[in-house]
Amino acid sequence: MLKGKWLIELFFALLWKPSLWSTSIKQIFILAKSRWLLIPPFLPFPSNDFLEFRIITYQGESGKLPQTDVVITWLTWVADLEKSKI
Repeated sequence: MLKGKWLIELFFALLWKPSLWSTSIKQIFILAKSRWLLIPPFLPFPSNDFLEFRIITYQGESGKLPQTDVVITWLTWVADLEKSKI
C-alpha cells in the first residue's frame, strides 16, 4: 500500500525538519508490524491492514495516501505531545 514516490516525498519533506527526525524514527518502529525483521522485505513498515484502517479513519476512503504536509503536521503534534510528557 505504501508507494515509493510518496515515501520519497515524505523523506525530502522531513529533511527540512530536523526537529522531527527523532520523532519520525520512533514512530516508524512504533507503527511497524511485529516481527518485521523476519518478514521480507525486512523493513519496519506497518501492516497493510493497519495502514488501510488508519487511512480510512482519517480520510473516509482507502487507497489514497495522505498528503505529506498532513504527515508532517501529525509528526509535529506527536513531538509536541512527547515534550509535554516530560
